[in-house]
Amino acid sequence: MEKVAAARENVLDELQTEWLLTDMKSKITQTAYHLIDDEVYTRKDAAYAMLEVVALIELEEKSIRPDDVRDPYL
Repeated sequence: MEKVAAARENVLDELQTEWLLTDMKSKITQTAYHLIDDEVYTRKDAAYAMLEVVALIELEEKSIRPDDVRDPYL
């Protein structure tokens, strides 16, 4: 019973982490769009900045979950 509860907690923690990282990517995209719309950034500058930040987020994802192998029994 404790194993099931621990596995469930791990899944919930992972889902929350994935949600937070996805939310960050979404907010970055929205911010860049608004900066382009306000003519603060050129499209080229905004695209470069977004790609750089998304790459950093993906590095963070890899450090949180270095392998993508999941236990099918969890």
